[in-house]
Amino acid sequence: MALERLDRTLWSYAEALKHVQTVTVARRSREVVSQPPKPQVMYHDWNRPQDPVELWKAEAENELLVALRDGDLIARGRYTEERTQWRAHDHSSVFGLHSGYHTSIRPEQWREGKYLTGRLTALNWEFIDIRIQRFMVKAIWPDVVPEAVRPDASVTAYTTPYLELMQAAIEHFGISTQNQEKKECLLDWFLEQQIEGEPVSKNLADAMATLIRLPAAQRGGAKRVIGPDLRQAG
Repeated sequence: MALERLDRTLWSYAEALKHVQTVTVARRSREVVSQPPKPQVMYHDWNRPQDPVELWKAEAENELLVALRDGDLIARGRYTEERTQWRAHDHSSVFGLHSGYHTSIRPEQWREGKYLTGRLTALNWEFIDIRIQRFMVKAIWPDVVPEAVRPDASVTAYTTPYLELMQAAIEHFGISTQNQEKKECLLDWFLEQQIEGEPVSKNLADAMATLIRLPAAQRGGAKRVIGPDLRQAG
């Protein structure tokens, strides 16, 4: 069944956020690279722009929270309504005795509460140890796929006068897998050509005539016809 192959890995909120930030930064970086360069602006020390990567990471965190608040992404956490008589050492919460089991966090709870330092806290309740299904996060923010490196059109492919002459012969005789010119005709043609003002030697012409033909075409010759042995006749 398809459910048996379902990825049930749980991510913490921090792991999910890190993935979303990685995807968002990669996407924004590609957008910047694809845009025409902007003129450089001089800034004072007291007025320097914020690091764009940090802005993109903040954008990613906002996107994650919006997905949770809209119900596009479902998270689970350990719930409590119990207030303690003491405050935690870090002064982060007045709630305690959280459940040992994870329950679903509804979209309206994300809208009501505030997420801070690993806790989703509202006036009368709190979730901690929040977990999110990895496959759901990747369904919205797929893994970054590196772009294929495109060959630089300005870089000319390496070649030699010998390769150019053999390519010229292929075009001249229309050689293909279905049309294999006889080696003798190719040899005569190569002997009539020149490379950098010098005539092509017989050995070189013979080699080039061989190389531009398929290996199967090299195994020519009349096939033997097997018939009755006439030596025993009569």
